[in-house]
Amino acid sequence: MVVGFVTGGSESSPYEFTVRIASGVNSIPDRMLKIGDIVKVEFEYGNVGRVRIYGVVTEITSSWDIEMRGFEESLAVEKGLKPKVWSFLASVTTTRIVSEAEPSNPPDVPPIPGSPVELVDGEETSVALSFDTFEDRKLPIGILENGEPAYLDLGYILGDNGAHINISGQSGVASKTSYMTFLMRSLVDTIGKSEKPIFIIFNVKGDDLMFIDHHNREWIGAPEWKKREWEKMYRKLGIRPEPFENVKFYAVSTSDVMRGSPDSPRKDAEVFSWGTDDFFDLGLFEMIFDPQELERNNNLMLAVANITELMEGEHGGKYRRLVSNPFELMRELDDGGEVFNALSSSEVPKSTIKLLRRRIKLAINMGLPKIWKREPSRIEWNVPGRITVIDIHKLRTRMQALVVGAVIREIMREREKGYSKSTPVFVMIDELNKYAPRREKSEIASIFRDLAERGRSFRVILVGAEQTASEVDYRVVTQAATVVVGRQKWVELSKDEYGHLLPEQKRKAATLMQGSVIVDQPFMRVPLVVRFPMPAWATSYSKIHVPQDEELF
Repeated sequence: MVVGFVTGGSESSPYEFTVRIASGVNSIPDRMLKIGDIVKVEFEYGNVGRVRIYGVVTEITSSWDIEMRGFEESLAVEKGLKPKVWSFLASVTTTRIVSEAEPSNPPDVPPIPGSPVELVDGEETSVALSFDTFEDRKLPIGILENGEPAYLDLGYILGDNGAHINISGQSGVASKTSYMTFLMRSLVDTIGKSEKPIFIIFNVKGDDLMFIDHHNREWIGAPEWKKREWEKMYRKLGIRPEPFENVKFYAVSTSDVMRGSPDSPRKDAEVFSWGTDDFFDLGLFEMIFDPQELERNNNLMLAVANITELMEGEHGGKYRRLVSNPFELMRELDDGGEVFNALSSSEVPKSTIKLLRRRIKLAINMGLPKIWKREPSRIEWNVPGRITVIDIHKLRTRMQALVVGAVIREIMREREKGYSKSTPVFVMIDELNKYAPRREKSEIASIFRDLAERGRSFRVILVGAEQTASEVDYRVVTQAATVVVGRQKWVELSKDEYGHLLPEQKRKAATLMQGSVIVDQPFMRVPLVVRFPMPAWATSYSKIHVPQDEELF
């Protein structure tokens, strides 16, 4: 369908051009273009042959097609004498150039002014956006403006060409959690049978992700026309609108000493904890302390390092037997305790040992005994095809970081041994800026940098979300090959982290509605705005659907 022509009133280039939209009755277009529409133009140069350019509409303007001063316009409108000739122009950014003469190396040439511009829909959308170039590794990610499915290249997710996904957006309106779980549903249904991916989700806000194996009551109670619309979107994408299966839940213990029961509304959750061996083998001990205080206080840093050496050195077994939980470490740091004597003999001042003891007591008050126990309950994360949800939201921030660091360290060490490298592991976490902040040195930040920079080699993929990408460690956020932006504030969109968006798309990002995001990947010339359906699974406790004849737990 012809919708206009390439105007000669504006300069065109191989990368962007302007369409004068065709006029209909009374100069109003019969088919008005919309932002997000996909168009094509064909033309021919003698030396390069026939060329076809595809592009996405990124901006639309309207104006009178004659020059009028302000008072003239006011008078014309008030008297009903307004001109009947309007100008409607659409700015188009090129997504792909196709050449029959040179299919592998199409020429970068501008379209000829006056060339007719046609609307693209249906199967040709795949050609226009280069989806046909990775036919065997497509991941459905949402619905385009023209109603066709959009895809990402799995090669940029699973580590072949790149890895990691970052999702940012304003809290409460950007649908970060919903889209993160939607991508997980797409991955499960797309590669679940062949790759059997492992998903590890850290639940950091309320009980939001502790019920993804239940139906969403907002879906069940929605009007029939709305449910049909969502179901149609799922069918187009080839994704099942079903809660997740094969999910195992973990929660922190209710007890500071014994194994205890899970501190969670899910009584079928299992508790988790680590032992003394884990704390020192995984390098977790330093994470008990405030990283900024360690950086300022060299004596405290020395004391922490010395305890680590005691636990890891020639006589490490002896000290580990003395210290099976943080309460016993406190006792051993009393004047006359064996750890106290060992630190004193290594010239750590008594005042520093007392400070160290106070800081461990503070960590105990923050919930350390719920994580460090005499009899640990390890998280069984390494099960192909399983989703493991680890609830840490009831822990204080430093203890949350300790749990996250412990799990990621375990994953990376397991993969370094060479076990199950073929199975991708997705580590999914919200509030990434809290664990890998830009302007703070800490052990947990270094763990995330290691994951971002080396994880691809072991097929360990970070799916991180945050309100503001500019607040995440630069070395972490820039390693993401796939970038998703939900609704965002203007002040944040002005930061360098959003430089991959066109100026018009930044304006779009500031007004996105829930259920819409902008997605970018290296193969794309233009980031894509997509819509995604409501999750069919519960994304919070309040959204659980429980049939009348069933009990929740």
